Amino acid sequence: MISMKRTVALLAAAAMMAQPVTAFAASPADAIPGQATVTEATTGSALQTSDVVIANDPSVSSDATAGNVAVNINDTNAQSSSQGNVSTSDVPASATGTEQNTATGTTVSKGSLTASSSKTLPTVDPTDIDTIRYNYMTTPSDGNMEADPVLDMVPLGSYFIYDGAGNSIDWGTTSKNDSFAYSAMGFTSFMLEHANVGRWYYRTYSNGTGWGPWATSKESTPNQGIVSAMQIRVKGYTHNLGDLYYRAVLNDGTVTDWAPEGQAVGSIGDDRYIIAIKLALWKKGVEFYDSTEKPMANSNNEGVFWTENGASYVTADGRSYTGWGFDGDSNQYYFNNGVAVTGWNVIDGYNIYFDNSGVALKDLSGVMGTPGAYAIKVNKATRTMYILAQDASGNFTIPYKTLMVTVGDDTPIGSFSIYEKYRWHFMHTDCYTQFLSRFKGHFLLHSLLYTKPDYNTMDAIYYNYMDDSMSGGCVRLRAVDCAWIYNNCPNGTTVTIYNNKWDKGPIEKDAIQQAIPRDQTFDPTDPLVTAAQDAAAQQAAAQAAAQAESAAAEGEGEPQ
Repeated sequence: MISMKRTVALLAAAAMMAQPVTAFAASPADAIPGQATVTEATTGSALQTSDVVIANDPSVSSDATAGNVAVNINDTNAQSSSQGNVSTSDVPASATGTEQNTATGTTVSKGSLTASSSKTLPTVDPTDIDTIRYNYMTTPSDGNMEADPVLDMVPLGSYFIYDGAGNSIDWGTTSKNDSFAYSAMGFTSFMLEHANVGRWYYRTYSNGTGWGPWATSKESTPNQGIVSAMQIRVKGYTHNLGDLYYRAVLNDGTVTDWAPEGQAVGSIGDDRYIIAIKLALWKKGVEFYDSTEKPMANSNNEGVFWTENGASYVTADGRSYTGWGFDGDSNQYYFNNGVAVTGWNVIDGYNIYFDNSGVALKDLSGVMGTPGAYAIKVNKATRTMYILAQDASGNFTIPYKTLMVTVGDDTPIGSFSIYEKYRWHFMHTDCYTQFLSRFKGHFLLHSLLYTKPDYNTMDAIYYNYMDDSMSGGCVRLRAVDCAWIYNNCPNGTTVTIYNNKWDKGPIEKDAIQQAIPRDQTFDPTDPLVTAAQDAAAQQAAAQAAAQAESAAAEGEGEPQ
């Protein structure tokens, strides 16, 4: 059953985030108590290095067609059936520009990045908080974020640093120009909360343990030792509105330049560590005011860079890098000895396809067509669904689609199978959903929530805040995604649900790219929004309405 308390809490949170930025005023860098209770564990987490194997195209061995019911749908997220060619030019690492991948629609922003620099960084007394604040950690107002045009809400991030015992040391917020987080003894864990639609990612580096896993909004990074470097990025609607920059002060007083989104900041390979960290969310289209030449106190910077040979990963200490990497637009790559792989590659047991730019694709319909046999995996902790297709051996190892979902505390863990489908279904009083696939008792895969069996009765909050909403145990998806499952994953399709917050893969999910107005009453991805509802849907809606009357009369219903 839908939680009224949860709905009220969501509305209250939205109202809170719509307040002027002064409502979030803080005085960070003064060792004040933390402003949020963090329950995430800060225990260590082992970091595994993947082995990559170049593989042949894992052609699908099944021609099975899906579904015992069919609705004609134009999937607005589907890729072109033709791979096409990707036009690239010889672009040095420090060049600027944007590359459009014509096969996938993925935009790869080359930015203006420098892989190495001999610049001498300034130093400051590491105990002089006022000098740190006013000389290095106060940004001008030119790039201050404004309320967005859809939700009338100022995007912001508030970030917190913790000691080895999990105690909050200090915090900062992007809504104040002179705000930053400070600890003379350093910190071992970092957490961020945000306002507005989108998702923030961050990871920390500790000498001796290396890079930890990516954490996302409201997660604390695991304690792997004192933090010497960080990478941070923003995905989705907030990223479309602003660019993130961040800088650090080290324990020896070194003040780094600003790191552009996705790049590393700090120091790697020596005994220095971060004592002050500042995040600035800078209005899109306004030139940043300060240098981004040398965010690392090493001879090299660290992150994804571009050369005439394509994407590469450069490490601060010159080591050869094999593993995953993300650029400033959160495009995902896999690097083998620092070079981005392309085409089909076997990584950690998955057959993953990378386009000609090296970007891992989240939707392979333009590469594989419609294979016809699938398995579904849901990571409850990360709210991610993977539709897996079969490889040439018949094993489900190909991440065919990577989707956003909403789950709840009662979402079951285990392996199940789809055994019943509904076009529309009555859930309980004033609650209906569409494109349903039942996999266990009262638990189903289905759309967001509607007050009637009518696609024009949705509450926008469930779309904008899929990451924050809680279901009663069912798995909610955007209309286009649950419709695809309804049509292509017939009864008998396996649904496996597991719980691992540090496993953000094999492919990292998207975020909501465009918020919808609070008064919009339809899912913008709904395949029926731009077409008349077909006769079958109308009949299903009538049946659902009749079910509602019958269930109400008998006092029955289902959790959503």
